Amino acid sequence: MQVGIMPFATSKTMPIVELGVEAERLGFESLFLPEHPVIPAEFETPFPGGGDLPDEYRRMLDPFVGLAAVAGATERIRIGTAITLILQRPPLISAAQLATLDQLSHGRLIIGAGSGWLREEGAIFHVDWNRRGAQMKDYFRAMKRCWNDPVAAYKGTHVEFPELICEPKPVQRPNPPILIAGEMKVAARRAAIYGDGWIPRYLWSTPESIAEGRARMVAAYQEYGRDPDTIDITLFGCRQDKDEVRRFVDAGVTRILFVLKPEPPDMMKDRLYRLAERVL
Repeated sequence: MQVGIMPFATSKTMPIVELGVEAERLGFESLFLPEHPVIPAEFETPFPGGGDLPDEYRRMLDPFVGLAAVAGATERIRIGTAITLILQRPPLISAAQLATLDQLSHGRLIIGAGSGWLREEGAIFHVDWNRRGAQMKDYFRAMKRCWNDPVAAYKGTHVEFPELICEPKPVQRPNPPILIAGEMKVAARRAAIYGDGWIPRYLWSTPESIAEGRARMVAAYQEYGRDPDTIDITLFGCRQDKDEVRRFVDAGVTRILFVLKPEPPDMMKDRLYRLAERVL
C-alpha cells in the first residue's frame, strides 16, 4: 500500500512547495490537491459532508499550478489531483496542461477526476449536469486522442474538434493514470472502461463496498481485455487507525490519502510530522 497526503491548501496554510518538499523528505509517496475553481455566492445543493460548506472550499489553490510548483521542487513524490473537476475546463486546454504537468514532473502525475457534486457550480461552466458521466467519458476520450495521436481529431456528443496538433505529449504512455471518483456502482465500472483506477471517498466507503467495487472492476477489466493486476484503488481520506487501514487494504485499496486540515503553517507542519510518525 502507498501512503499519500491531500492537504486543503490555501493562501493561509503551509506554503505548498514547502509542504511538498517536507512530505517527500518524510517518505510520503504522493501529494494530491483538490479543486473548486469557484463557489457560487448562493446555492441550494446540500454539502455532502453535512452542515455548512467549510470555508476552505472557497479558498483552494488551483491544483494544476500548485502541483507544478511542487514538481519543480521535488524529485520522487508523485503528484495528483483529488479531485479535479474536469468538466469545468475545456478538454483541449486540460490535455495540454496535464501533459505539461506530466513533463515537468518527469512522469509523476496521477489524475483523480470527478464530475462534481455542486450543481450550481457546474452550471457556471455549462456542465451537462444530468449527463455529466457521459460528458466526462467524452472529455477523456478526446484528451487521449490529443495525448497519443500526432494529428488528433475527435467527434463526440460533448466534444468535437478538427485535425490539430496538441503538444506536448505526456511522459507516461499512453497517458498518466486516470482515477475516476465516486461511490456509486457505476463509478467503478467507468474506471474500468476509460480510466485506470478508482478514487472513492472514505466518508461513504466501507471495506465491503471497496471489495464489491473492486470485483466489478475486475469483471470489467476482463471484459475489455485489460489486466486486473494494474487496478489502482486510491481511498480519499481515512482515520489513522491501523486496524481500519488494514481492512481497507485487504479489501483492495492500493493507496490511502490522508487529509490535512487547513491550518496556519506551523500547525500544518506539526500535523504532517505527527501523521508521518503514525502511518509511515
